[in-house]
Amino acid sequence: MRDGEKIKFVIWLAAVVLCCHFLISGKPKTETVKAITFYYETSLSAFEKSIAVFEKEAEGASVQHLKKLFLESRFAYKKIEWLVEYHFPSTAQALNGPVLPEAEPSEPAEAQHPSGFQVLEELVYDDAADSLRKEILFELSTIANRIQRLQSLKTELELTESNILDALKLNLYRIITKAITGFDSPVSLNSINESKLSLDGMKEVVSFFKESKLILANINAALVYINNNKPGFDDFNRAVFIARYINPLSASLTNYQLTQQIPFGSQARAIAIKAKTLFDSNALQVLFYAPSGTTLPTTQQMRLGQLLFNEPLLSSTGKRSCASCHHPGKAFADGMALNKNLAAETTLLRNTPTLINAALQPAQFYDSRIAFLEDQVHDVISSKQEMGGMFDDIIKQLNKGKGYKQKFAEAFADKKLSAENLRAALAAYIRSLIAMNSAFDRFMRGEERAMNAEQVAGFNLFTGKAKCGTCHFMPTFSGSVPPFYDKMESEVLGIPSTKDTINAVMDFDSGKYHLYKIPHHLYSFKTPSLRNISLTAPYMHNGVFTTLEEVIDFYDRGGGAGLRFNLPNQTLPPDKLNLSQNEKKQLIAFLQALTDTVTTVRGLH
Repeated sequence: MRDGEKIKFVIWLAAVVLCCHFLISGKPKTETVKAITFYYETSLSAFEKSIAVFEKEAEGASVQHLKKLFLESRFAYKKIEWLVEYHFPSTAQALNGPVLPEAEPSEPAEAQHPSGFQVLEELVYDDAADSLRKEILFELSTIANRIQRLQSLKTELELTESNILDALKLNLYRIITKAITGFDSPVSLNSINESKLSLDGMKEVVSFFKESKLILANINAALVYINNNKPGFDDFNRAVFIARYINPLSASLTNYQLTQQIPFGSQARAIAIKAKTLFDSNALQVLFYAPSGTTLPTTQQMRLGQLLFNEPLLSSTGKRSCASCHHPGKAFADGMALNKNLAAETTLLRNTPTLINAALQPAQFYDSRIAFLEDQVHDVISSKQEMGGMFDDIIKQLNKGKGYKQKFAEAFADKKLSAENLRAALAAYIRSLIAMNSAFDRFMRGEERAMNAEQVAGFNLFTGKAKCGTCHFMPTFSGSVPPFYDKMESEVLGIPSTKDTINAVMDFDSGKYHLYKIPHHLYSFKTPSLRNISLTAPYMHNGVFTTLEEVIDFYDRGGGAGLRFNLPNQTLPPDKLNLSQNEKKQLIAFLQALTDTVTTVRGLH
């Protein structure tokens, strides 16, 4: 090969290699991305080193030193948690998931036991920690293994300015829903300090972005608030911290991305990617919880659904409609402990829940057996206990009169009065029943007088000492798990069958267990939304409590454990909350600040 040909060949080969590089890796990394990649790699190595030191010293360390080593390791993880949670969620779950077993329906007896920091925390802070060295060392080796997994995945990490900013904002949601509530630090309750460290790490990352002074100023303001208040877990003012500091910080991230013209991701998500805060009026996207391909309901579909909702022809008796059990004037509940069984003079198995905001949850029914509203509609109408309707008969009846044929033709492209369109119309109406403009919401949007001092104190108890916020997550105040809100939690509480606390007997309903016979699901029920809770008594799946005072007293006792039930799979901590009468009053005041009802069709955006 001649010299000239050799040169051409080398140039051609270099071009091919460069082309392949771009095809594989996309756009070249910016200096910002390079710096943050280096930050992550060095922080991951520091995390790995902290666990190695913990492993080395754990066997001979005093209990006090064990706690110190634990906190240092947790702090090291908090610096990179935002990225690990975003890019490697299964590893993040293994590193810092809740201490709850998981099992697949196909293998109900094969529970996957929890691991990671929350398990380690229970061991280190146990009164018998001195005798639990082997268990502590085992858990540390598991964490070390997860870190090795993260090290091996570094080459697969595709960071961009877009997904870095997205991950940081999601981490703010995580801080206010899981961190400061004690969800992921339930024993040491070191949540506020850990949140400070998360913000410190965020500050380092944001500093690599050009023209990010406003974001940095907002981070500094949040850090100053924590430092100046020197808070303990119980007395930290979470309401002020979120409304005055975290929400403006969250908004500044979105605004920065807009002004810098950094593209937003296109993935489907419950919280709109361009939402400025978790509490924006349209932050939650109703179609995220709808079947694939569903479009926003039209006004005609929603109004048709409202007519059908009040139509007794949907039942086999011609006397019961959806509104018979979901009264618009009662926040779409019915005010009864248990409604009547359609077929006999007995009661239904479970209490009637509100339908307001039901469209904003990933699972329906107390046992979470259904995902989509359309399927829920089908189950209720066809249930012999509830409505007993046969869809072929219903369609024939609707075709006979009341102008339904014309209304279906106006509402649906195929113009058919069909079972499918009937379900779709009812689902469309329920999707219009969104109410997210309570006094609490307005407070979080900057109206500081929207909640009074008693309600603010109640919110701080709710998300602090009373630990309500570790199961009822903002902003839905249900078991829909942040920051993605794509999974619904269920809890084993130990609900009594009557109000008798002296000779208490546990309710017989097996809950979620009846679906797949998974042992830890025995007596497990979906965590419902607390929005409009002051209007939807009686409470619990069996309607056993008629007042909020009774509900709070049950939790204050430690749930079923406080009633002396032998319930080894209770997920509610059995410890007493030791709430004063004034604190209970403040909690109720806050719950009343979650009231925002809707009775007519509202447009969706």
